[in-house]
This record gives sequence, structure tokens and C-alpha cells, in this order.
Amino acid sequence: MRKFEVLLKEANDDLERGNLNKAVSALYFAVRKRLECILLILRYEVPRRDDKLANVLKYLGYSEESKIFIKLYELRKKADYSEEVISSEEAKKALEYSTRILKILEKLEERVK
Repeated sequence: MRKFEVLLKEANDDLERGNLNKAVSALYFAVRKRLECILLILRYEVPRRDDKLANVLKYLGYSEESKIFIKLYELRKKADYSEEVISSEEAKKALEYSTRILKILEKLEERVK
């Protein structure tokens, strides 16, 4: 099992248990790891900064998903660093965002392999 798959499974487990902060963080990192894998296949440099990573998505022709990636990143920052907790509505949004981006990344990976 690849790292992004492990993170996705953990996120789903945490959602079921009500661990919303952990779930949102894991959803973000599942997307990030999947994108990093694709960039390595393409022999692109993997940016460390999240906004730069979002720009790579935009450069690859996925401008809407790039914006969604930033929204997911903002939720992850709230989950990991804020005194506020993630609501169930925000967790649902994070799941929706990550699912959409992961579907695009799956298709992209199939094309570049």
C-alpha cells in the first residue's frame, strides 16, 4: 500500500470515529503525497511550500483543483494549528475536496506512467 493510500484509510477511520482534526490533516497529506509521487514520475521538482505545490497543479492544467487544494490546505492548517476545532461540515468539505483532487490525480498518474 502506498503512503497516500495509508493516509486516506487513516482519514476515513478517523472520520468514522469522530476524530475530525486528525481526519482533515490526513486527507490533506494523502492528496499531497499522491501529487508528490506524480511529480517524481514527471521528474519535476517537488515544492516544499504548499502554495507552490498548488501552482504546479495549475500549471498542469488543473486550475480549479489548484484552488480546491488551497482550501484543503487552509482546513488542514486550522486542524493542526488553530485553537478552533474542525466542524463536521468542514470535515465533509475536506473529504469532498480530497476526493475530487485524488480522482484527477489518479487519471493524471495513469497518463504519465
